[in-house]
Amino acid sequence: MRLGLTVLELLLAITVLGIVSGIASLRIPRVLADARLYSGVRQIAADLHLVRMKAIAQNSRFRVTFRPRTNDYVVDKEERGTWRRQLLHGHHAGPSAAALLTLPSGVRIVAVNSGGDVVFLPRGYVDGGITITLRSDQGTGSKRVVINLAGRVRIE
Repeated sequence: MRLGLTVLELLLAITVLGIVSGIASLRIPRVLADARLYSGVRQIAADLHLVRMKAIAQNSRFRVTFRPRTNDYVVDKEERGTWRRQLLHGHHAGPSAAALLTLPSGVRIVAVNSGGDVVFLPRGYVDGGITITLRSDQGTGSKRVVINLAGRVRIE
């Protein structure tokens, strides 16, 4: 009965481990890119849902402006006919000049079919069906956030 390993068995095990880890390391960047893309899509969907709820709760119009060139977006509230920038996440409510919401690194806004603006009416509706398309820099695919006329947000 033999309890130890021979040098040949040890070298064979190390070689197999090296091959498996090499194959796995080729997939890691793609998996991370997919995770960042899905994180960005979930972030936008959650923020749009929050803005819709604020529009209903405050009986006001809210606007989310997507900026594909800088891959960020901002939230504005209409107050007496003027749009004022709003801090969406924070401990104080009200206007804020520096309320940029950025996407995870490597995630890009590819298209917004509404010209960049999503306006939620006081009842939570939007004035047209809206689609925001995101893509990963790694080119692993794209995801869409869709808002229907009733203001419902879903991920495709």
